[in-house]
Amino acid sequence: MMPDTKPGNYYVTVIDGRKTGILAGPFPNDHATALGLVDRARTVACELNPRAHFYSFGTARFPSDFTTPGVLNKELGLAVAA
Repeated sequence: MMPDTKPGNYYVTVIDGRKTGILAGPFPNDHATALGLVDRARTVACELNPRAHFYSFGTARFPSDFTTPGVLNKELGLAVAA
């Protein structure tokens, strides 16, 4: 997959049925980093919650003013600006 080049904050995301979540990020204007972390975030999520094996993982772009930190940032060793 080619990284998106549009401006915004990129995140690794998860979907569980109708529930969605932000796992890692924000990565300002950096979709490539978010894409590169999907597998690691999936692994950590599955270690923390075995049901996560059934979830869908991917990335999403949010407006630049959306800076909520990902819930797995610490577990992934990320020091991202929020």
